[in-house]
Amino acid sequence: MQPSALEFVLVSSDYGTMQAVSKAVKKFGSKFVLVPTAHDARECLNRRKIDGLFVDMEVPGALGLIESTRKGASNSKAVIFACLVNAKESTQTLALGANFLLRKPVTEDGVAMHITISKELLLREQRRYFRHSVNLPVTLKEGEAEQPARMTNLSGGGMAVRTVKPLKQGAVLDLAFELSLGARISTRGQVAWVNSEGMAGIILQGVRGKENEQLEAWLASREQLRSETKTPET
Repeated sequence: MQPSALEFVLVSSDYGTMQAVSKAVKKFGSKFVLVPTAHDARECLNRRKIDGLFVDMEVPGALGLIESTRKGASNSKAVIFACLVNAKESTQTLALGANFLLRKPVTEDGVAMHITISKELLLREQRRYFRHSVNLPVTLKEGEAEQPARMTNLSGGGMAVRTVKPLKQGAVLDLAFELSLGARISTRGQVAWVNSEGMAGIILQGVRGKENEQLEAWLASREQLRSETKTPET
């Protein structure tokens, strides 16, 4: 499984803005969805995980959309590009959560430049959610109760595990595991979901310092291997 192409949503009913953003996004081989209103955008964001959101600030409810996206669950970390006419709106737009400001009329080159600048931010966030298939032992400890389990996938933000004794949804656990690079990770996590087949999803909490660097290095090495497998040298 390869990481998916970056996915962008544009909220606008302005033809020029739509043309500039869609052409720039396609240059990066990314997916693009156009919605005309803030209401349609909220419905779209509730259904899908996206990487970047372009908001035409002339759309009614644009500021509220930026704020609700930042406070939402699945897309709170999306990179938000605000397209505005009036520079006086800049401070409030940034305060509510926009990452970048583009002055209207936006141009294809201007949009492409901002995507290039933000790409590391976009890919870092995608890395947090892309699950790498693994088969690694992990020790789970809740209070005094400890049990061995098998980790079946891992991302920067969480893991799936198979356990003998069922876990409780919402439980906070101490986790210890060793990555293939020999790095030992000890951290905490919270059980996000469980099923009847002995599987559970755990959200990682507080991987810091050297251990976080080791996890990031492991994720980066796995991505490089996948990339080399996908694109053989010609």
